[in-house]
Amino acid sequence: MKQNKTKKEHKEALYHPMDRVFLLTFPMTVSFLVLMLFGQIPPLSALIGFVLTFFFTFLLAGPFLRELEQLINYLKQEAEGRVNIQMPRFAKRRREAFKIVQSFNQIKMNWLAKNKILEAQTLSDTAILESLPEPLLMLDKDGNMVSANLSAQQLFGKKNTSKNVFESIKNAQFEKSVRKVLNNQSEHENIEFQIKLNGKKVYLRALINWLPAMTKNGAEVVVLLHDITNFKIFEKSQNAFFANASHELKTPLSVLSGFIETLQTSAKDDAEAREKFLNIMAEQTTHMTDLVQDLLALSRLDLENDAPPENILIPDLMRSVFQALQLKAQNQNKKLVLKENADLPPFKGYSSELFRVFQNLVDNALKYGKNKSDITVTLDTQMENIPQSDGSVEIPTQMLIISIHNQGSVIPEEEIPHLFERFYRMEKNMHVSGTGLGLAIASEIVHKYQGSISVESKSRIGTTFIVRLPSSL
Repeated sequence: MKQNKTKKEHKEALYHPMDRVFLLTFPMTVSFLVLMLFGQIPPLSALIGFVLTFFFTFLLAGPFLRELEQLINYLKQEAEGRVNIQMPRFAKRRREAFKIVQSFNQIKMNWLAKNKILEAQTLSDTAILESLPEPLLMLDKDGNMVSANLSAQQLFGKKNTSKNVFESIKNAQFEKSVRKVLNNQSEHENIEFQIKLNGKKVYLRALINWLPAMTKNGAEVVVLLHDITNFKIFEKSQNAFFANASHELKTPLSVLSGFIETLQTSAKDDAEAREKFLNIMAEQTTHMTDLVQDLLALSRLDLENDAPPENILIPDLMRSVFQALQLKAQNQNKKLVLKENADLPPFKGYSSELFRVFQNLVDNALKYGKNKSDITVTLDTQMENIPQSDGSVEIPTQMLIISIHNQGSVIPEEEIPHLFERFYRMEKNMHVSGTGLGLAIASEIVHKYQGSISVESKSRIGTTFIVRLPSSL
Protein backbone atom coordinates (compact mmCIF):
# COMPACT_ATOMS: atom_id res chain seq x y z
CA MET A 1 0.00 0.00 0.00
CA LYS A 2 2.84 2.34 0.91
CA GLN A 3 4.66 1.54 -2.36
CA ASN A 4 1.51 2.29 -4.40
CA LYS A 5 1.16 5.61 -2.61
CA THR A 6 4.81 6.45 -3.37
CA LYS A 7 4.36 5.53 -7.06
CA LYS A 8 1.23 7.66 -7.25
CA GLU A 9 3.02 10.69 -5.77
CA HIS A 10 5.96 10.11 -8.17
CA LYS A 11 3.57 9.81 -11.13
CA GLU A 12 1.88 13.07 -10.15
CA ALA A 13 5.24 14.81 -9.85
CA LEU A 14 6.34 13.41 -13.28
CA TYR A 15 3.28 14.15 -15.39
CA HIS A 16 1.91 17.33 -13.90
CA PRO A 17 4.54 19.51 -15.66
CA MET A 18 3.78 17.72 -18.99
CA ASP A 19 0.11 18.51 -18.54
CA ARG A 20 1.02 22.14 -18.07
CA VAL A 21 3.08 22.07 -21.34
CA PHE A 22 0.11 20.69 -23.28
CA LEU A 23 -2.03 23.38 -21.72
CA LEU A 24 0.40 26.11 -22.78
CA THR A 25 0.62 24.78 -26.37
CA PHE A 26 -3.14 24.38 -26.65
CA PRO A 27 -3.86 27.87 -28.14
CA MET A 28 -1.13 27.42 -30.83
CA THR A 29 -2.42 23.89 -31.60
CA VAL A 30 -5.92 25.26 -32.15
CA SER A 31 -4.48 27.94 -34.43
CA PHE A 32 -2.70 25.32 -36.57
CA LEU A 33 -5.89 23.23 -36.81
CA VAL A 34 -7.95 26.24 -37.90
CA LEU A 35 -5.38 27.21 -40.58
CA MET A 36 -5.23 23.62 -41.78
CA LEU A 37 -9.03 23.34 -41.96
CA PHE A 38 -9.27 26.53 -44.02
CA GLY A 39 -6.50 25.28 -46.34
CA GLN A 40 -3.99 27.93 -45.41
CA ILE A 41 -1.31 25.39 -44.52
CA PRO A 42 -0.91 21.71 -45.38
CA PRO A 43 -1.45 19.08 -42.63
CA LEU A 44 2.26 18.19 -42.57
CA SER A 45 3.20 21.83 -41.90
CA ALA A 46 0.55 22.00 -39.14
CA LEU A 47 1.97 18.85 -37.54
CA ILE A 48 5.56 20.15 -37.79
CA GLY A 49 4.44 23.50 -36.30
CA PHE A 50 2.70 21.72 -33.42
CA VAL A 51 5.76 19.53 -32.70
CA LEU A 52 8.10 22.52 -32.81
CA THR A 53 5.76 24.56 -30.55
CA PHE A 54 5.48 21.71 -28.04
CA PHE A 55 9.26 21.11 -28.09
CA PHE A 56 10.24 24.75 -27.50
CA THR A 57 7.49 25.21 -24.90
CA PHE A 58 8.69 22.11 -23.07
CA LEU A 59 12.31 23.26 -23.37
CA LEU A 60 11.64 26.77 -22.08
CA ALA A 61 8.75 26.27 -19.61
CA GLY A 62 9.56 22.74 -18.42
CA PRO A 63 12.18 23.66 -15.79
CA PHE A 64 9.97 26.38 -14.38
CA LEU A 65 6.99 24.01 -14.25
CA ARG A 66 9.04 21.31 -12.53
CA GLU A 67 10.29 23.82 -9.96
CA LEU A 68 6.71 24.99 -9.46
CA GLU A 69 5.67 21.39 -8.84
CA GLN A 70 8.51 20.97 -6.30
CA LEU A 71 7.40 24.18 -4.61
CA ILE A 72 3.80 22.91 -4.40
CA ASN A 73 4.94 19.60 -2.87
CA TYR A 74 7.20 21.43 -0.37
CA LEU A 75 4.42 23.78 0.78
CA LYS A 76 1.98 20.88 0.95
CA GLN A 77 4.32 18.93 3.28
CA GLU A 78 4.84 22.02 5.44
CA ALA A 79 1.06 22.48 5.67
CA GLU A 80 0.70 18.83 6.78
CA GLY A 81 3.24 19.46 9.56
CA ARG A 82 5.78 16.90 8.41
CA VAL A 83 9.25 16.94 9.95
CA ASN A 84 12.70 16.79 8.35
CA ILE A 85 11.45 18.19 5.03
CA GLN A 86 14.16 18.86 2.44
CA MET A 87 13.97 22.24 0.84
CA PRO A 88 13.77 21.94 -2.97
CA ARG A 89 16.86 22.85 -4.96
CA PHE A 90 16.56 25.28 -7.85
CA ALA A 91 19.05 25.69 -10.67
CA LYS A 92 19.11 29.46 -10.55
CA ARG A 93 18.44 31.48 -7.42
CA ARG A 94 17.06 34.36 -9.41
CA ARG A 95 14.02 32.28 -10.33
CA GLU A 96 10.68 33.16 -8.84
CA ALA A 97 10.22 29.73 -7.21
CA PHE A 98 13.35 30.20 -5.11
CA LYS A 99 12.22 33.68 -4.08
CA ILE A 100 8.83 32.27 -3.05
CA VAL A 101 10.47 29.53 -0.92
CA GLN A 102 12.85 32.08 0.58
CA SER A 103 9.97 34.40 1.50
CA PHE A 104 7.96 31.48 2.89
CA ASN A 105 10.89 30.34 5.04
CA GLN A 106 11.33 33.87 6.32
CA ILE A 107 7.64 33.98 7.28
CA LYS A 108 8.03 30.56 8.92
CA MET A 109 11.07 31.70 10.95
CA ASN A 110 9.24 34.85 12.07
CA TRP A 111 6.22 32.77 13.06
CA LEU A 112 8.38 30.30 15.01
CA ALA A 113 10.13 33.17 16.82
CA LYS A 114 6.79 34.75 17.73
CA ASN A 115 5.46 31.35 18.76
CA LYS A 116 8.41 30.88 21.12
CA ILE A 117 7.77 34.30 22.62
CA LEU A 118 4.08 33.43 23.07
CA GLU A 119 4.99 30.10 24.67
CA ALA A 120 7.40 31.85 27.05
CA GLN A 121 4.73 34.41 27.91
CA THR A 122 2.22 31.60 28.47
CA LEU A 123 4.65 29.84 30.82
CA SER A 124 5.27 33.10 32.66
CA ASP A 125 1.53 33.76 32.94
CA THR A 126 1.00 30.21 34.20
CA ALA A 127 3.76 30.66 36.78
CA ILE A 128 2.18 33.94 37.92
CA LEU A 129 -1.24 32.31 38.25
CA GLU A 130 0.30 29.40 40.20
CA SER A 131 1.99 31.80 42.62
CA LEU A 132 -1.16 33.82 43.28
CA PRO A 133 -2.09 33.67 46.98
CA GLU A 134 -5.77 33.59 46.03
CA PRO A 135 -7.46 30.42 44.68
CA LEU A 136 -8.05 30.60 40.91
CA LEU A 137 -10.14 28.18 38.82
CA MET A 138 -10.53 27.95 35.03
CA LEU A 139 -13.73 26.38 33.71
CA ASP A 140 -14.76 24.99 30.34
CA LYS A 141 -18.20 25.53 28.80
CA ASP A 142 -19.70 22.73 30.97
CA GLY A 143 -18.28 24.04 34.23
CA ASN A 144 -15.49 21.46 34.47
CA MET A 145 -12.33 22.69 36.19
CA VAL A 146 -9.62 22.40 33.52
CA SER A 147 -7.06 24.26 35.64
CA ALA A 148 -6.59 25.22 39.29
CA ASN A 149 -3.64 27.00 40.86
CA LEU A 150 -1.82 25.79 43.98
CA SER A 151 -3.92 27.92 46.35
CA ALA A 152 -7.13 26.39 44.97
CA GLN A 153 -5.71 22.87 45.33
CA GLN A 154 -4.78 23.60 48.94
CA LEU A 155 -8.24 25.01 49.69
CA PHE A 156 -10.40 22.32 48.07
CA GLY A 157 -7.95 19.41 47.80
CA LYS A 158 -6.17 18.29 44.64
CA LYS A 159 -8.80 15.65 43.75
CA ASN A 160 -11.64 18.13 44.02
CA THR A 161 -10.03 20.53 41.54
CA SER A 162 -10.36 18.06 38.66
CA LYS A 163 -14.13 17.72 38.95
CA ASN A 164 -17.07 19.81 37.85
CA VAL A 165 -16.99 23.05 39.83
CA PHE A 166 -20.56 22.57 41.06
CA GLU A 167 -19.58 19.28 42.72
CA SER A 168 -16.73 20.90 44.66
CA ILE A 169 -18.46 24.21 45.48
CA LYS A 170 -22.02 23.41 46.47
CA ASN A 171 -23.80 26.71 46.77
CA ALA A 172 -26.93 27.72 44.86
CA GLN A 173 -25.99 31.39 44.58
CA PHE A 174 -22.51 30.52 43.27
CA GLU A 175 -23.89 28.04 40.73
CA LYS A 176 -26.46 30.55 39.49
CA SER A 177 -23.78 33.23 38.96
CA VAL A 178 -21.37 30.87 37.17
CA ARG A 179 -24.10 29.58 34.85
CA LYS A 180 -25.06 33.16 33.95
CA VAL A 181 -21.52 33.75 32.72
CA LEU A 182 -21.26 30.34 31.01
CA ASN A 183 -24.54 30.97 29.19
CA ASN A 184 -23.42 34.43 27.98
CA GLN A 185 -26.08 36.13 30.11
CA SER A 186 -23.38 38.13 31.90
CA GLU A 187 -19.72 38.93 31.30
CA HIS A 188 -18.77 39.00 34.96
CA GLU A 189 -20.28 38.36 38.39
CA ASN A 190 -19.09 39.33 41.87
CA ILE A 191 -20.69 37.50 44.82
CA GLU A 192 -20.11 36.48 48.44
CA PHE A 193 -21.27 33.09 49.66
CA GLN A 194 -20.71 30.46 52.35
CA ILE A 195 -19.76 26.78 52.02
CA LYS A 196 -18.60 23.98 54.30
CA LEU A 197 -15.06 22.66 53.90
CA ASN A 198 -13.79 19.86 56.14
CA GLY A 199 -16.71 20.47 58.49
CA LYS A 200 -15.95 24.19 58.87
CA LYS A 201 -17.85 27.22 57.61
CA VAL A 202 -15.86 29.15 55.00
CA TYR A 203 -16.89 32.52 53.60
CA LEU A 204 -15.71 33.22 50.06
CA ARG A 205 -15.90 36.15 47.65
CA ALA A 206 -15.94 35.06 43.98
CA LEU A 207 -15.07 37.16 40.93
CA ILE A 208 -16.35 35.29 37.85
CA ASN A 209 -15.22 36.54 34.42
CA TRP A 210 -15.86 35.48 30.82
CA LEU A 211 -12.58 35.09 28.89
CA PRO A 212 -12.32 37.00 25.58
CA ALA A 213 -11.06 33.84 23.83
CA MET A 214 -10.92 30.15 24.63
CA THR A 215 -7.59 29.14 26.17
CA LYS A 216 -5.38 26.26 25.05
CA ASN A 217 -6.91 23.92 27.65
CA GLY A 218 -10.46 24.85 26.64
CA ALA A 219 -11.21 27.28 29.45
CA GLU A 220 -13.88 29.89 28.80
CA VAL A 221 -14.49 31.25 32.32
CA VAL A 222 -12.08 32.17 35.13
CA VAL A 223 -13.11 32.22 38.81
CA LEU A 224 -10.98 34.11 41.34
CA LEU A 225 -11.82 33.33 44.98
CA HIS A 226 -10.94 35.25 48.12
CA ASP A 227 -11.28 33.71 51.58
CA ILE A 228 -13.05 36.31 53.72
CA THR A 229 -13.75 34.01 56.68
CA ASN A 230 -11.50 35.95 59.07
CA PHE A 231 -13.04 39.23 57.94
CA LYS A 232 -16.57 37.90 58.54
CA ILE A 233 -15.61 36.59 61.98
CA PHE A 234 -13.99 39.94 62.78
CA GLU A 235 -17.06 41.77 61.50
CA LYS A 236 -19.34 39.68 63.71
CA SER A 237 -17.07 40.14 66.73
CA GLN A 238 -16.96 43.90 66.11
CA ASN A 239 -20.75 44.06 65.93
CA ALA A 240 -21.00 42.05 69.14
CA PHE A 241 -18.31 44.24 70.72
CA PHE A 242 -20.13 47.49 69.94
CA ALA A 243 -23.44 46.00 71.07
CA ASN A 244 -21.89 44.87 74.38
CA ALA A 245 -20.05 48.17 74.85
CA SER A 246 -23.26 50.10 74.27
CA HIS A 247 -25.08 47.87 76.76
CA GLU A 248 -22.33 48.16 79.38
CA LEU A 249 -22.33 51.97 79.10
CA LYS A 250 -26.09 52.22 78.95
CA THR A 251 -26.62 50.45 82.29
CA PRO A 252 -24.61 52.81 84.53
CA LEU A 253 -25.91 55.81 82.60
CA SER A 254 -29.48 54.68 83.25
CA VAL A 255 -28.68 54.27 86.97
CA LEU A 256 -27.10 57.71 87.12
CA SER A 257 -30.01 59.28 85.27
CA GLY A 258 -32.54 57.67 87.62
CA PHE A 259 -30.74 58.73 90.80
CA ILE A 260 -30.22 62.28 89.51
CA GLU A 261 -33.94 62.54 88.77
CA THR A 262 -34.78 61.16 92.25
CA LEU A 263 -32.39 63.57 93.94
CA GLN A 264 -33.96 66.44 92.03
CA THR A 265 -37.50 65.47 93.07
CA SER A 266 -38.62 63.14 95.90
CA ALA A 267 -35.23 62.80 97.64
CA LYS A 268 -34.33 66.43 97.26
CA ASP A 269 -34.39 67.13 101.00
CA ASP A 270 -33.60 63.58 102.22
CA ALA A 271 -29.99 63.65 103.46
CA GLU A 272 -29.82 59.89 104.16
CA ALA A 273 -31.13 58.95 100.69
CA ARG A 274 -28.87 61.53 99.10
CA GLU A 275 -25.78 59.99 100.79
CA LYS A 276 -26.79 56.47 99.71
CA PHE A 277 -27.53 57.50 96.14
CA LEU A 278 -24.30 59.47 95.79
CA ASN A 279 -22.27 56.43 96.87
CA ILE A 280 -24.00 54.27 94.25
CA MET A 281 -23.52 56.97 91.63
CA ALA A 282 -19.81 57.13 92.48
CA GLU A 283 -19.53 53.33 92.03
CA GLN A 284 -21.29 53.49 88.67
CA THR A 285 -19.09 56.39 87.56
CA THR A 286 -15.98 54.41 88.52
CA HIS A 287 -17.27 51.38 86.60
CA MET A 288 -17.99 53.56 83.57
CA THR A 289 -14.53 55.17 83.77
CA ASP A 290 -12.86 51.74 83.93
CA LEU A 291 -14.91 50.59 80.96
CA VAL A 292 -13.95 53.64 78.86
CA GLN A 293 -10.27 53.18 79.78
CA ASP A 294 -10.42 49.51 78.74
CA LEU A 295 -12.12 50.41 75.47
CA LEU A 296 -9.43 53.02 74.77
CA ALA A 297 -6.74 50.44 75.59
CA LEU A 298 -8.25 48.03 73.07
CA SER A 299 -8.39 50.71 70.37
CA ARG A 300 -4.76 51.69 71.01
CA LEU A 301 -3.64 48.10 70.41
CA ASP A 302 -4.69 48.44 66.76
CA LEU A 303 -2.48 51.52 66.27
CA GLU A 304 1.22 51.43 65.42
CA ASN A 305 3.50 52.66 68.18
CA ASP A 306 6.08 55.06 66.75
CA ALA A 307 8.26 55.02 69.88
CA PRO A 308 11.21 52.59 69.87
CA PRO A 309 10.72 49.46 72.05
CA GLU A 310 12.41 49.34 75.46
CA ASN A 311 14.58 46.69 77.13
CA ILE A 312 12.25 45.63 79.93
CA LEU A 313 13.37 43.74 83.03
CA ILE A 314 10.36 41.57 83.88
CA PRO A 315 11.23 41.19 87.63
CA ASP A 316 11.40 44.98 88.04
CA LEU A 317 8.13 45.39 86.13
CA MET A 318 6.45 42.78 88.35
CA ARG A 319 7.60 44.59 91.50
CA SER A 320 5.96 47.76 90.14
CA VAL A 321 2.72 45.79 89.64
CA PHE A 322 2.95 44.49 93.23
CA GLN A 323 3.49 48.01 94.53
CA ALA A 324 0.37 49.25 92.68
CA LEU A 325 -1.78 46.43 94.08
CA GLN A 326 -0.22 46.05 97.54
CA LEU A 327 -2.89 48.11 99.35
CA LYS A 328 -5.70 46.16 97.66
CA ALA A 329 -4.05 42.86 98.69
CA GLN A 330 -3.75 44.00 102.30
CA ASN A 331 -7.41 45.08 102.41
CA GLN A 332 -8.38 41.57 101.22
CA ASN A 333 -6.02 39.80 103.67
CA LYS A 334 -3.98 38.36 100.81
CA LYS A 335 -0.26 38.26 100.20
CA LEU A 336 1.65 38.88 96.98
CA VAL A 337 4.65 36.56 96.52
CA LEU A 338 7.31 36.81 93.77
CA LYS A 339 9.50 33.78 92.94
CA GLU A 340 12.44 34.10 90.55
CA ASN A 341 13.60 30.63 89.46
CA ALA A 342 16.00 31.97 86.82
CA ASP A 343 17.72 35.13 85.66
CA LEU A 344 15.38 36.47 83.00
CA PRO A 345 17.01 38.28 80.08
CA PRO A 346 15.65 41.71 79.12
CA PHE A 347 12.50 41.69 76.99
CA LYS A 348 12.14 44.17 74.10
CA GLY A 349 8.72 45.79 74.13
CA TYR A 350 6.65 48.56 75.73
CA SER A 351 6.52 48.62 79.53
CA SER A 352 3.07 50.27 79.62
CA GLU A 353 1.54 47.38 77.67
CA LEU A 354 3.19 44.61 79.69
CA PHE A 355 2.40 46.42 82.94
CA ARG A 356 -1.29 46.33 81.97
CA VAL A 357 -1.07 42.59 81.16
CA PHE A 358 0.36 41.60 84.54
CA GLN A 359 -1.70 44.14 86.45
CA ASN A 360 -4.90 42.64 84.99
CA LEU A 361 -3.77 39.06 85.74
CA VAL A 362 -2.64 39.78 89.32
CA ASP A 363 -5.77 41.89 89.96
CA ASN A 364 -7.96 39.00 88.78
CA ALA A 365 -6.03 36.62 91.02
CA LEU A 366 -6.77 38.93 93.96
CA LYS A 367 -10.47 39.22 93.05
CA TYR A 368 -11.14 35.50 92.80
CA GLY A 369 -8.59 34.09 95.27
CA LYS A 370 -9.56 32.74 98.69
CA ASN A 371 -9.44 34.99 101.70
CA LYS A 372 -6.10 34.97 103.59
CA SER A 373 -4.32 33.21 100.70
CA ASP A 374 -1.18 33.89 98.68
CA ILE A 375 -1.01 35.18 95.12
CA THR A 376 2.21 33.68 93.75
CA VAL A 377 3.97 34.98 90.65
CA THR A 378 6.77 32.72 89.34
CA LEU A 379 9.36 33.87 86.80
CA ASP A 380 11.29 31.27 84.82
CA THR A 381 12.82 30.50 81.41
CA GLN A 382 12.46 27.52 79.10
CA MET A 383 13.78 26.50 75.67
CA GLU A 384 10.98 25.72 73.18
CA ASN A 385 10.87 24.94 69.47
CA ILE A 386 8.91 27.76 67.86
CA PRO A 387 7.70 27.26 64.25
CA GLN A 388 8.31 30.03 61.74
CA SER A 389 5.39 31.96 60.26
CA ASP A 390 5.07 29.47 57.39
CA GLY A 391 5.21 26.54 59.83
CA SER A 392 8.04 24.86 57.92
CA VAL A 393 10.97 25.09 60.37
CA GLU A 394 11.01 25.09 64.15
CA ILE A 395 13.64 27.33 65.77
CA PRO A 396 14.83 26.71 69.36
CA THR A 397 13.87 29.87 71.29
CA GLN A 398 14.31 30.89 74.90
CA MET A 399 10.86 31.63 76.34
CA LEU A 400 10.10 33.78 79.37
CA ILE A 401 7.54 31.93 81.52
CA ILE A 402 5.45 34.09 83.89
CA SER A 403 2.82 32.21 85.90
CA ILE A 404 0.25 33.84 88.23
CA HIS A 405 -1.31 31.41 90.71
CA ASN A 406 -4.13 31.83 93.21
CA GLN A 407 -6.13 29.54 95.45
CA GLY A 408 -9.73 30.02 94.44
CA SER A 409 -12.73 28.18 93.07
CA VAL A 410 -12.11 25.96 90.05
CA ILE A 411 -12.88 27.36 86.62
CA PRO A 412 -15.00 24.79 84.72
CA GLU A 413 -13.16 23.34 81.73
CA GLU A 414 -15.88 24.40 79.28
CA GLU A 415 -15.54 28.02 80.46
CA ILE A 416 -11.76 28.29 79.86
CA PRO A 417 -11.90 28.82 76.02
CA HIS A 418 -14.23 31.81 76.57
CA LEU A 419 -12.23 33.59 79.28
CA PHE A 420 -10.34 35.80 76.79
CA GLU A 421 -13.43 36.87 74.83
CA ARG A 422 -14.41 40.52 75.11
CA PHE A 423 -17.09 41.20 77.77
CA TYR A 424 -17.21 37.53 78.76
CA ARG A 425 -17.83 36.97 82.45
CA MET A 426 -18.70 33.73 84.22
CA GLU A 427 -22.18 33.80 85.67
CA LYS A 428 -20.99 32.87 89.18
CA ASN A 429 -18.66 35.90 89.21
CA MET A 430 -21.18 38.50 88.06
CA HIS A 431 -21.33 39.94 91.59
CA VAL A 432 -17.64 40.91 91.37
CA SER A 433 -17.00 44.33 89.82
CA GLY A 434 -15.31 44.34 86.43
CA THR A 435 -15.72 45.23 82.76
CA GLY A 436 -15.11 41.81 81.20
CA LEU A 437 -12.29 43.28 79.09
CA GLY A 438 -9.20 42.76 81.26
CA LEU A 439 -8.32 39.24 80.04
CA ALA A 440 -9.16 40.16 76.44
CA ILE A 441 -6.73 43.08 76.61
CA ALA A 442 -4.03 40.89 78.22
CA SER A 443 -4.46 38.21 75.55
CA GLU A 444 -4.24 40.66 72.65
CA ILE A 445 -1.08 42.28 74.03
CA VAL A 446 0.62 38.91 74.59
CA HIS A 447 -0.22 37.74 71.08
CA LYS A 448 1.07 41.03 69.71
CA TYR A 449 4.51 39.93 70.97
CA GLN A 450 4.11 36.44 69.39
CA GLY A 451 3.55 34.98 72.85
CA SER A 452 0.78 32.85 74.34
CA ILE A 453 -1.40 32.79 77.43
CA SER A 454 -3.03 29.71 78.90
CA VAL A 455 -5.03 28.67 81.98
CA GLU A 456 -4.82 25.68 84.30
CA SER A 457 -7.45 25.23 86.99
CA LYS A 458 -7.72 22.22 89.32
CA SER A 459 -9.37 21.59 92.65
CA ARG A 460 -7.08 21.73 95.75
CA ILE A 461 -4.36 23.28 93.55
CA GLY A 462 -6.01 26.46 92.36
CA THR A 463 -5.89 28.45 89.13
CA THR A 464 -2.75 29.44 87.23
CA PHE A 465 -2.50 31.84 84.28
CA ILE A 466 0.70 31.15 82.32
CA VAL A 467 2.20 33.76 79.97
CA ARG A 468 4.92 32.69 77.49
CA LEU A 469 6.95 35.40 75.77
CA PRO A 470 9.81 34.80 73.32
CA SER A 471 13.08 36.31 74.54
CA SER A 472 14.19 39.28 72.44
CA LEU A 473 17.92 38.81 73.07
